[in-house]
Amino acid sequence: MIDPPRIAAIPTPFVSDETIDVSSVEFSSDGLAISVSSAQWDAKVTFTQTYGFRVLDELDLTEFWSQCSLRDGWFFEVAANGWKALELSRPTFFSGRQTWVREYLVIGRNECVSVLTKEDPTVVAAAPSNLSLQRTVSPPA
Repeated sequence: MIDPPRIAAIPTPFVSDETIDVSSVEFSSDGLAISVSSAQWDAKVTFTQTYGFRVLDELDLTEFWSQCSLRDGWFFEVAANGWKALELSRPTFFSGRQTWVREYLVIGRNECVSVLTKEDPTVVAAAPSNLSLQRTVSPPA
C-alpha cells in the first residue's frame, strides 16, 4: 500500500475558488511559467530552475484530493509521497536523489502541474491585456 501524499498549501495573494484553471504551461531556457486563472484573477507561477514537470488531468491524481482541493488552495508543496517519490522508484532518477529537490503542485479544475525544482517559485499577477490600445482597423492607405 502506498502512503498518501503529504502536502501543504502555499499562501498567495490569489484566493482559491472553484473556477481555477491552468491556462498554459510554457517551458524555455528562462524556466517554467504556469499561467493560472480564476473568475477573479490571473496569475503566473514561475520556476527558474526545474528538474522536471508533468501535466495531468485531475482524475489521474486522486490520491491528492483527500488533502487538497480548490477549497483548500490551488498551489501546494508536496513534502512526501508525490511524483518525486514515484520517480525515486526508478534507480536512474538521479536528480530526485538530491535532498534539495522540492516538489510543487498547481491544481485547476481539469489540468494539474507537478514541478520538481531547486529554487523557490514566484507568484505574480499576470499582466492584463489592454485591448483598447490594440489596433482593430488598418489605417487608410
